[in-house]
Amino acid sequence: MEQARRSRKKEQTHRAIMHSAKVLFEQHGIRNVTIEQIAENADVSRSTFFSHFDSLDSLLTEIAAEEINDIFSAIQADEAEPSVAAVFRQLSTDTYAYPYLMGELFMNSILSPGESAVARVDHLLRSEIEQGKYGDMLKLFSSKDISAFIFGAYFGLIFQKFMNNESFDDPSETNDKIQKLIKFFKNQEEQQ
Repeated sequence: MEQARRSRKKEQTHRAIMHSAKVLFEQHGIRNVTIEQIAENADVSRSTFFSHFDSLDSLLTEIAAEEINDIFSAIQADEAEPSVAAVFRQLSTDTYAYPYLMGELFMNSILSPGESAVARVDHLLRSEIEQGKYGDMLKLFSSKDISAFIFGAYFGLIFQKFMNNESFDDPSETNDKIQKLIKFFKNQEEQQ
C-alpha cells in the first residue's frame, strides 16, 4: 500500500515537472528557461528534478515523445488504424495549443541523434505511401521524398504564421491545407 502511494506521488511529481516545463517553454522559449525555474514552478527542488530527468535535453526528449504518443493515442481512440491524414489533423490541434513549444520540440527532436519521436510519424507516412496510395507520385519520387514534402509543407505553414506574427486560433486552417496536399498527392494517378 505504501509503495503504491509512493509510486503515485512520484508520477504526480514527474507530471508536475513536465507541465511546469511546457508552460515555461511556451511563455519564454526553450532556450530561456532554466532547470531552476522549472523546479521552482513545479514546487520541487533541483535534486528532485534530477531524480526524474538527467538533463534539460532528456526532459525535452520526453516531452516530444509524449506529444507524439498523445497524437497516436488520440487517433487510435477514433480510428482502428492511424492514417497520415489523422496524424496531421491531431498534430495541427496540438501545435496550435502550444505553437512555440511544439515548433521547438519538433526541431530539437528532428535534430537530436538517434531515432526521434518525430521519426514515428515519418515511418507511418512512408508506410502509407509505400502501400501504393500515392499513385504515380511514387514513379517520380521515393516515399522518403514524399514524406519530406508533406512534413515540409506542414512546417512551412506553421513557420509562415510565426514569420507573419499571425495568431494560432484555428488549427483547421493549417490542417485543411495539409489535407488538400495529401489528397492532391494521392490523386495524381487519376489526373494523368
